[in-house]
Amino acid sequence: MPHTSAGGKYYYTINRTTLVAFAVGKKYKPGNGFKIIGGHTDSPNLKVKPRSKRAGSGCVQLNVECYGGGMWHTWFDRDLGVSGRVFVRKAGDDGAEKIEQRLVKIDKPVARISTLCIHLQTAEERKAFRVNKEEHLSPILSTQN
Repeated sequence: MPHTSAGGKYYYTINRTTLVAFAVGKKYKPGNGFKIIGGHTDSPNLKVKPRSKRAGSGCVQLNVECYGGGMWHTWFDRDLGVSGRVFVRKAGDDGAEKIEQRLVKIDKPVARISTLCIHLQTAEERKAFRVNKEEHLSPILSTQN
C-alpha cells in the first residue's frame, strides 16, 4: 500500500479481478477513523468448466456452470460469444514453463443454446417446460462427424 495523504485519491487492483478505489478527506487526521462504502456487480453468466468438452446427441458442447440468478430461459436460441479470464502455459525467458493469465473477448458467435422449434411443441409442452440448468444450458459448439 502506498503512502497516503489528506486530499489524495488512490486505487489498486487485486488479482486483476478486484478494483479498490478511495479518497482521503482533505481534513483527515490520523486517529479520526474512517468510513467504508462497498459495492459490486454481478452479471449472470455461464462459466466454462475446467474440463469443458462435453459431447452428446451428435454435438460438441461446452460444459458450463450457471453463475448468478439469471433468467435462464432468455438464453435459448441466441448466438453466444466468449469472454473472460483464461490461464495459459508459456515458456518463460529462461525456458521454464510458467502460467499466465489473459483476458479474452470473442464477439463473434461461437456457440448457441438451442431449443426445440416452437411449432414442434404442443401448448402443454411449452407451458410445462422448466429449465434444468445442468442439462439444458450446455452451449453447442459444433456437430460431430
